[in-house]
Amino acid sequence: MNYKDVLMDLKNKQLSSLYLFWGTEHYLMENTVAAIREQMINLSFQDLNYQVLDGREIKADEIINACETLPFMDEIRVVLVKEFECFSTKKKNITDEEEERLIRYLSNIPSTTLLIFSVSEGIDKRRKIVKEIGKSGKVVEFGRLTGKDAHKWVIKAFNKHKKKIGEGEIDALLDIIGYSDRNSTKTLKDLENEIIKLVNYVGERNAVTKQDIELLAPRTLENDIFRLVEAIGDKNGDEALQILNDMLVEGEPEIRILHMITRQFRFLYQIKLMEVQGYTSTAIAPKLGIQPFIVKKYLKQAVNFDTAALRKAMNQCLQTDGSIKKGTMNQRLAIELLISQFTC
Repeated sequence: MNYKDVLMDLKNKQLSSLYLFWGTEHYLMENTVAAIREQMINLSFQDLNYQVLDGREIKADEIINACETLPFMDEIRVVLVKEFECFSTKKKNITDEEEERLIRYLSNIPSTTLLIFSVSEGIDKRRKIVKEIGKSGKVVEFGRLTGKDAHKWVIKAFNKHKKKIGEGEIDALLDIIGYSDRNSTKTLKDLENEIIKLVNYVGERNAVTKQDIELLAPRTLENDIFRLVEAIGDKNGDEALQILNDMLVEGEPEIRILHMITRQFRFLYQIKLMEVQGYTSTAIAPKLGIQPFIVKKYLKQAVNFDTAALRKAMNQCLQTDGSIKKGTMNQRLAIELLISQFTC
């Protein structure tokens, strides 16, 4: 189950009395809790009928007592327990007996109470308490938005500021910020901050352009590497060396830059082979763990290389890595020579 299911239940007035919200997308989680609070509780009595408990310090009986408290002048009382330490195998701040008592209680929550647990870390679905919530209530994951969901969220965020953004521009924004990358730590909060910067920059203009995005979006190592390999493909040695220098000035370690260059060529080689075999960008994406629109960017860049050139590039990267690790060549000089070999 995901956040859209919860919002649909809220719209249809079919909310469960028990939820476990978990996942990395805290911003989305907070907004969902806020929507529940605003629609389920009379604004005049929110202080009395909306209770937030710190799950790192709470005891089981305190949660039970909060749930047993009747709402004041309203039909529902919402109890939010944040970061309760019983949903993973790491640690917990209550005894086994307390946990068992709470588990037994979860199937008997009063109809006048809506109990929500929210945790920002992962959960262990094998734990008894997690299984009980799944049986008596609903377990909801708040993960990173992908595909159409991410696009819809961005469009809605710009609409709030009366600005328009096209599909291609959204792809560029997600790509440059790195939100869609498999191992990205970026969240919707980071994305919102970039959107606010763009809105303030465009001023009275109605639409956001790719130029606006490229100008304001924060630089990432992945995008710098993409630009570097693009310059290599175009045989533009001066530009490639300038991009390398900029990355070094920003404090990126030489060995990490080399690793990323190697990774880029490996992706291009894999994508080139799959393209020859008839795979589409949509089919290639899950095999490499990246988004289809990023695959399209790689396919466009791969036009500058044939498979033999990409194999040679990967071998040259490995030889350079060996020279650096053996200490036979200065790190920066080794990468500069590598780029010169690529662009000569």
